[in-house]
Amino acid sequence: MDEFEEIRNCLVEMKDLSALMIDLAFSSVMYNSEDIAEEVYLLEEKMDDLTVKVKRLALRAAKHEKDPETLLSIIDLADINERISDAAYGVSDIILRDIEPHPIIQEIMEDTEEELGRVKVHRGSVLHGKTLAQLKLPSKIGARILAIKRGSRYIYNPGKDDVIYEGDVLIAVGSDLDRLRKVAGEKVEEGED
Repeated sequence: MDEFEEIRNCLVEMKDLSALMIDLAFSSVMYNSEDIAEEVYLLEEKMDDLTVKVKRLALRAAKHEKDPETLLSIIDLADINERISDAAYGVSDIILRDIEPHPIIQEIMEDTEEELGRVKVHRGSVLHGKTLAQLKLPSKIGARILAIKRGSRYIYNPGKDDVIYEGDVLIAVGSDLDRLRKVAGEKVEEGED
């Protein structure tokens, strides 16, 4: 793979990650979820790595360009995505530093009947090997999957044909995520409310 193809792939991943981070950051505040705020923190570290990688690739590619200044736009685009991720981190940092949210945000948090969280799919789960269309999670257990984390890769806004596998971490929102945790094979203490 040449430098430009690799740069392209990195920039697409950065775009997807920054969109996911913004969604998760605001959701972490709206749902008062430290779990999701920590996920934003992890994504911000990944974005930092991608930014450095794009810049290195652009510098390598500059050796072969007649007008290397044209590559400055690539570096600018990487920096813009990095600033977006920093802003998302700043939003979720409200939760991580336990800052008292504004009364309007508190009112919204009290009005919502949903929660946001991470759910790991364990060995033997009925979710393993099935598409989201087959599982019908929103109608059967009231949970929507916002993203699937598979190793270090994220599937943002997964579609009906995306398959869930053992080891995946589901970032989900719903009125009772404990039901999703149970079908994912997580141990859920009875009486937790």
